[in-house]
Amino acid sequence: MADYKKLYYKMFNAATDAEKLISQAAGLMRTAQQECEETYMDADETPLRLTEKPEE
Repeated sequence: MADYKKLYYKMFNAATDAEKLISQAAGLMRTAQQECEETYMDADETPLRLTEKPEE
């Protein structure tokens, strides 16, 4: 007979480990996004200007 308790704990531990990894990945992505946004906002570039569409 299979040891269901052992199987349950193996699956539960794998699921909780995966949840932690996903949370860490999400944190890394948020940090990278914030850093990119800050870099973009700090860039010393001339803003784009919209002009009228030329007549054909």
